[in-house]
Amino acid sequence: MNRKEFIKNMGAAASAMTLGLGCSKEAAASGAVDSGKTVVPAGKAAVVYFSWSGNTRFAAETIAKKAGATLFEIKAEKPYNSDFNKCCDEAKPECYGKKLRAIKPIEGLDLTKYDAVFVGTPDWWGTMAPPVRTWVTQNKAALKDKTVCIFQTHGGGGMERVGREFAEVVGDAAKVLPPKAFPGSSIKSATKALEAFVTDRITVK
Repeated sequence: MNRKEFIKNMGAAASAMTLGLGCSKEAAASGAVDSGKTVVPAGKAAVVYFSWSGNTRFAAETIAKKAGATLFEIKAEKPYNSDFNKCCDEAKPECYGKKLRAIKPIEGLDLTKYDAVFVGTPDWWGTMAPPVRTWVTQNKAALKDKTVCIFQTHGGGGMERVGREFAEVVGDAAKVLPPKAFPGSSIKSATKALEAFVTDRITVK
């Protein structure tokens, strides 16, 4: 099964699990604690993301370019299998159980250097990918007082629980702005929407 079919099936599985809750409005499901726009000095934004199919990577690269941000990739110590069915066998129980998956240290990432952090994840079974959950869990103290902007790519389920569960993990320390979901199938034609995601949340000066 190819990657496009993987993303579609991931979204479909997540939608079934949540009984259609993914169709609710982002604001209602986001768990965001703040809706204000933040002024960020040039060079003080970072984009941290995990991607399996490449869709979230494209979104992250586009967002980083618009924000003038430094780009960092989350990588699992043991990568998920490139085969759709085998990847599902690995990831599905982790997502259902809100389990953590060991990740590699991200070379050069020092969160003390940044005021705003964009965090990107694919939507897997209605929630963030396990490596992202791991990274947020490990760095929630370092995200204190940061402006955090969450984005995700999906196969049809919408935001689902991604924003809410992210906010639950990071706690009250960070200023979490409303998250945004982008369909994976059309992500490469969504440059303007990705750029608007940035400008709607931060002003770089």
